[in-house]
Amino acid sequence: MILIRQAITRVLSVFGYELCRLSPLERPTLPENVRLNYKDAQIYRALTAQGQLSIEGARFLSDLVRSCDPQRPIVEIGCLYGYSTQVVCLAKHPRQRLYSVDNFSWNSLGISRTAHLLATRKRLQEYIETQNVHLFEGSAEMFYSQYCDLAPALFFCDADHSYKAVTDDIAWAKSVGASIICGDDYAPQHQGVVAAVDENGGAHEVHGRVWRL
Repeated sequence: MILIRQAITRVLSVFGYELCRLSPLERPTLPENVRLNYKDAQIYRALTAQGQLSIEGARFLSDLVRSCDPQRPIVEIGCLYGYSTQVVCLAKHPRQRLYSVDNFSWNSLGISRTAHLLATRKRLQEYIETQNVHLFEGSAEMFYSQYCDLAPALFFCDADHSYKAVTDDIAWAKSVGASIICGDDYAPQHQGVVAAVDENGGAHEVHGRVWRL
């Protein structure tokens, strides 16, 4: 059976095809009682992937962006698929610099780092070309060590949700004089975020899991 499968695989590869099936981790992400072919299933997963802000959170983040100084940059740590980046862009001044940082080491779809990076860059292409967006492909630590711009008008973190990482993010934002420090996922299922925020004076406001110190 294995030899037959390998032979079929080799023949299909000659014509640019491959045998694919959903993994046990992928199946629970699909709607019940509906049969989707592999292509449709993967498109469904891509369009419904975790990583989006709630409507309430997006509105709050937009309000914060509109209230910040347009002469100074915005820093976003953790862009994932670019959803929050787009929210920020739609609210900021077109010439206001936005640094969007991600090392593309994790995504909810389980795709490769290369595919994740290319897809996110493509999604943000128009913003990069017309809205003064700078996509930094590296860790937060790398970005912090190289940052040499003005004090951020707004700092938004939504990357590593561990207590240490969020604490480090907030500490850096404070050290460079960020005027507004905010982030996502202030919720019981993200105790690292909650603990780090509470230790730094607590959330002044929370809307749809988006918090502001």
